[in-house]
Amino acid sequence: MIYSRRQIWQVGKILLLLLFLCITINPAGCATFIEAGDTNNPDGVVVLIVDGLGNGYINPELDVKAIDGSILKKPVLSNLPKIYNQAAIFDSVYVPKLKGNSGHNVIMTGNRDADDTMVGYDNASIYDVVKKHGYLTVGVLERGDSEEVVAENDLVLHDTTNSINEPVMQISTSENKDIDHPLPLLTTEFETHASRALSRVENTPSGTIQRYYTYNKLALDAAMDSINILEKEGRDRKYFITVNIAALDTAGLYRGYEGYSQCIENLDSLIVPLYETCQENNLALVITSDHGMAFPDAESRGGAKSEKYASANEVRNVPLIILSPNIKQQRIQETIGQEDVAPILLSTLGIADRPAFCEGKEKNLKEYAVLKVVSPGITSMKLSSSGKEVCSGSNDSMYYITGLEKNKQYTLETVIDSSGETYKDTLSIENDRVIEIKEKDENQDSTTSPENNMHLVGGILIGVINLTGLTMIFRIMRN
Repeated sequence: MIYSRRQIWQVGKILLLLLFLCITINPAGCATFIEAGDTNNPDGVVVLIVDGLGNGYINPELDVKAIDGSILKKPVLSNLPKIYNQAAIFDSVYVPKLKGNSGHNVIMTGNRDADDTMVGYDNASIYDVVKKHGYLTVGVLERGDSEEVVAENDLVLHDTTNSINEPVMQISTSENKDIDHPLPLLTTEFETHASRALSRVENTPSGTIQRYYTYNKLALDAAMDSINILEKEGRDRKYFITVNIAALDTAGLYRGYEGYSQCIENLDSLIVPLYETCQENNLALVITSDHGMAFPDAESRGGAKSEKYASANEVRNVPLIILSPNIKQQRIQETIGQEDVAPILLSTLGIADRPAFCEGKEKNLKEYAVLKVVSPGITSMKLSSSGKEVCSGSNDSMYYITGLEKNKQYTLETVIDSSGETYKDTLSIENDRVIEIKEKDENQDSTTSPENNMHLVGGILIGVINLTGLTMIFRIMRN
């Protein structure tokens, strides 16, 4: 069949119109981002979870004791103290409970009672939050690899046996079809690491402390290679890498305090390349743990979760070290909970959103704050301070304002375009905040998210436009 020029031109106009409408219609998922000041946010983050690492064993300001009350000789460290001198250091981060993967789940959700199931709920984890902000999520996990945690990540390399003697590394890839590059390259790299894992372990003498060192190095090497690929091939998006190393926990359980201390000293060396790579690529580095480890005395094996050990300070107090380009060196002596790690981490990334079940309290370590304004419809917004406009925006229902000075009074004014309803409030901003504007309708369902409503409306509208356009094209072709 031969089409006339007029028919081809009509089809072309319709296609251009559809493209224009799909681009310009705002379903409220695309927020307006406004920089009100300097931020220097990191371009990504590596979260290193060291299973079984108690805070006192590496924090130079703390002592560690055995259960019998004797003072334990601390590991000799040369590199971690240098990191301490550049990072935000927390002296007291307390684990709420010790059961299964509880420590990992609390870190990822900000909820004290989190279990594996909660991690898998919609918008319940920090993975859900960062992915909404365009992050790629990658995991290299020797432990903490529950089915839910694996499913939350775009790509995971994890040990299905949790064995330092017979590791079986498996790769799990997200079903999200929107993600392509650079996942194939990362997958290929992870396949190489998985195929070599067992032989690398077996090349170290069985029953020696070196095998524990090698097991930790498996995960750290894979993490380093993934960073290198992402920096070369995937620099158009930020990324969130979770690394879990488990040999220290096993060493404490089976090799006593001597083996535990030796593993920490080895980690002090292994962490240097990761630290340097993060510095070179403007990445944040966060070091923490699921729980610590206690020992009856310097000659005995340790434990954590049984009644004999669970209440010990060496078990309940875990490290939290945050090294990021937007945070100055500081020591935080106040006590926080492990559930506070999630909001603190997200704040460091300049993200004001929090997981759905987050109970943790944020401590803003940045020199600035973030304000998120959400409205049920297209809204005009103005933020001012001392009578001077700081920033303004229009034709959107969601605004992210970064770089705001802390401890300063601001006035927020908004007008909803469709109804003309106004909102005005005076804000004092210390931590990152989310302001949700609601219409003055008593019948409005307060449990319904304006963001989700606008997504639905926008999606339906785009679908109707596409269907109409296709119908017109079909008619032209038939004629």
